[in-house]
Amino acid sequence: MPDVFTVVVDLVEQVTGIPADELGEGTNFERLGGWTSLEALRLLTAVEDTLGVRLDLRTYFAAATIADLVALIHAGLAARQRPA
Repeated sequence: MPDVFTVVVDLVEQVTGIPADELGEGTNFERLGGWTSLEALRLLTAVEDTLGVRLDLRTYFAAATIADLVALIHAGLAARQRPA
């Protein structure tokens, strides 16, 4: 499976239409052309469906950059793997 960063960049490309090679860890969602709450929710749904992780909505919306989102996903995946 590709690394989380690659998956997230591909999903951002699908949601926004911005080519993946123009996106990086420091890409700020608010600075993406046409970024609205609808695109943010579409990305959240795509991330959760693709990676099988559930993210807290408030924490998700606080993620300003792709790197922030990747870190949240890693934390969510790690929490899912911990014994209850």
